[in-house]
Amino acid sequence: MKPTDIQLSYKKVICFTQQQKKALKTLENYEVNVNRFIRDAIAEKLKRDWKMIKEKRNREYCPF
Repeated sequence: MKPTDIQLSYKKVICFTQQQKKALKTLENYEVNVNRFIRDAIAEKLKRDWKMIKEKRNREYCPF
């Protein structure tokens, strides 16, 4: 299945700072698909940090 064949069904609203908005606008000026860029960045971050995200946290009870 190609990435263009995937049906996107989950929406998440995120906010950007004015500086990030300018950076994304610059990417658009260089004909970069900003939506794809953001999705790829999120996928890369999840792939890199997945072990830490998935590991079980040992929570010890400490009354102090």
